[in-house]
Amino acid sequence: MRGIISEVEPEKNPNKLEKYRHPVIVHRILSISIFTHGWIAMCSISRAFLIWSVLVVGNIGLCHAAILSQTDFEKGTIGPWKTFVTSNGTLGKAGWPEVVSFEMTKSEVGAKALRFKVGQVRYDQGTEPEQGGGLVFQTTTEAGLLDLSVNVAVSYHSPNDKRNLAGGLFEWVVDDAVIASHDMGPIKNDGILRHHLKAQHEIAAGIHIIRLRITRPFLSHPEQHAPFQFVDALVIRHSLHP
Repeated sequence: MRGIISEVEPEKNPNKLEKYRHPVIVHRILSISIFTHGWIAMCSISRAFLIWSVLVVGNIGLCHAAILSQTDFEKGTIGPWKTFVTSNGTLGKAGWPEVVSFEMTKSEVGAKALRFKVGQVRYDQGTEPEQGGGLVFQTTTEAGLLDLSVNVAVSYHSPNDKRNLAGGLFEWVVDDAVIASHDMGPIKNDGILRHHLKAQHEIAAGIHIIRLRITRPFLSHPEQHAPFQFVDALVIRHSLHP
């Protein structure tokens, strides 16, 4: 072994060097050298291929996710969404919902949101007391996963009452099935309640109707001091199955 090392690291004694210049030894040294460099090259290629594979597969996964709708009402419109009312419901008054300035989060100043004042048109505590309306969006997709997200809030101001028993029930409804909900419950006078309502839902390929439904089990007339409901940062994403 020391003789082979001397071949690649020349000695000062030429006679000692000459002794190891046998063709077989030189061939073995070259073979070892070629094998070593070849193995290093293969490792480098394998590592590069692995990195490339991770990047490509990762990007393919990202390409499968798409934003179907993203609305923040800063332009004063409701974008691709449309409004709807329930059988005995109201959104507040004619022309509502309306875009107003409202702090959906404590850090937002001067941001805009969509304001409702939902409830019953005729008082009825029968089989369907929850009445109001909301926003609806229709889309056509492949089979996959829906990801729904929205910021919601309720405020209440009354010159007479200390609180209201129902701030509002917010629901994500996909193809007539409720997949997520949050009931704000009672709200104090001059109070504000906030919530981030999100959900995921498996869907088949085809046409789908997505609703953000807001309801209350009490009357809501323009002259009444009923709670206001606010909506902002509506986002719908669709991901294909891997």
